[in-house]
Amino acid sequence: MQKGFATLEIVLVIMIIAILATTTIPSAARIIDRVSLDYETKRIYTDLRFIQSFDRMAYMKDSHFDTNYDERIKFVIYSDRYVFEKNSDGKIYTENYFSKGVTASLNKDKEVWRIIFDDMGRINPAKSDTLTLSSKFGSPKYFRFDTVGRFRGSLTP
Repeated sequence: MQKGFATLEIVLVIMIIAILATTTIPSAARIIDRVSLDYETKRIYTDLRFIQSFDRMAYMKDSHFDTNYDERIKFVIYSDRYVFEKNSDGKIYTENYFSKGVTASLNKDKEVWRIIFDDMGRINPAKSDTLTLSSKFGSPKYFRFDTVGRFRGSLTP
């Protein structure tokens, strides 16, 4: 009696593993892509909320945080990263790069998005606009901004 595997058995096992791999690798890549897009969306949303609440707090009249408009922090979004910078001298506080494959789609006439909140938490200047984050597989996430300072993330434009 011979011990071991026959060549045909090894070839069949390798074919089964190859078939399973070809079906699971693309779906795993899409899941990783969706997770990285969700992560970037939540990170931008959290940072926008922080800047908005900081600007509201900085303009409370009974507080020692009372400053002028030039001391505000701008939220600047490029296609591959976003930064916090000081409004008066452009000093960068922090710079965050997007995850691999995630890009921000800006308006066609703009290369950079600058978001500055006023003392009531509204976007200055008041505008209604949409920022789009997209992944390497093309799934988009949208940020809607309205004139009263609200912004929301959604899957539809």
